[in-house]
Amino acid sequence: MERTQYRRKQKKPAMPPIGHLLLLLALIAVVLVVCITLARKAEVPAEDPQTPESGGAETQAPLPKGNWKPIEMPEGSLAQGDLVLVSAARGFEPSASLVTVYSQKTDSYFVKDTELSVDSRIMLPLNEWMDAFREATGIDNVNIVAGYRTKDYQQKLYDNAVTTKGKAHAESYIALPGHSEHHTGLAVDLDTYYADTGASGDFDGRGKYAWVEEHAWQFGFTRRYPENKVHFTGIAYEPWHFRYVGIPHAYAMKQNDQCLEEYLEFLREHPFTADHFFLQCDGKDFEIYYCPQNAVVVPEDRPYTISGDNIGGYIVTVTGLSA
Repeated sequence: MERTQYRRKQKKPAMPPIGHLLLLLALIAVVLVVCITLARKAEVPAEDPQTPESGGAETQAPLPKGNWKPIEMPEGSLAQGDLVLVSAARGFEPSASLVTVYSQKTDSYFVKDTELSVDSRIMLPLNEWMDAFREATGIDNVNIVAGYRTKDYQQKLYDNAVTTKGKAHAESYIALPGHSEHHTGLAVDLDTYYADTGASGDFDGRGKYAWVEEHAWQFGFTRRYPENKVHFTGIAYEPWHFRYVGIPHAYAMKQNDQCLEEYLEFLREHPFTADHFFLQCDGKDFEIYYCPQNAVVVPEDRPYTISGDNIGGYIVTVTGLSA
């Protein structure tokens, strides 16, 4: 009889399902991530005195190198200084410390009448400018025909231009009363005068007379209404009209081919709290920056001048660089 063999079925050791292992590993990973995140949030960063506090208001950038102090500007000073903008959009109340040109001029040029006046600040550079022109060219027949104007006189000029040449011409060449640069006393108009005949002629700035515009910056003057800037100034080309803005600014405007409107916009891109505008001219270093009208800051240890822009702020011009 054949013997039947029976095999006992052996039990395999119990093994956890693979899904359970994966779940366990995922839970461990989540716990690690949560712990690391909480630990990082718990860290307190060291205080940095140069880092502005965050919040809804604007933050103050670190001060530029040097010693600085805030100052308060007197009422009305926004419309005072060499860089005030006077235009169709920016009115100006006539205000200047006046002198008559005839009483202080040199013999290098003529003046239309004995009562024509300008701001006293420009008398010396005006004389030096005309003296240098005569020395360079031998010409001494430049004639100052306009300087400071009252609002009443400006109104008469405008009305006369409308009557004789039409409103379109008047609006292109004659500013409305209260909107003329001549109210500042910082602007002059030129023509030519021939003493032997008593005749006068327009100043077109050509030929030898081109020297006047080319070197105007050396004496702080700029041709205010260039031919290629009518879309900025709103005034037609006037080769005879010059405005005093100060040497560093006249130089910068000439180098960058800017009219006053463009230059003031350029300076607003250089506020006190950001990069300043540095310039070398006339053998000196200049540091120039813009300040809003309620936040004017000046150096404590270097000479400076301040001009309002008649818009909403001030231009600070510092002579020399900080140590």
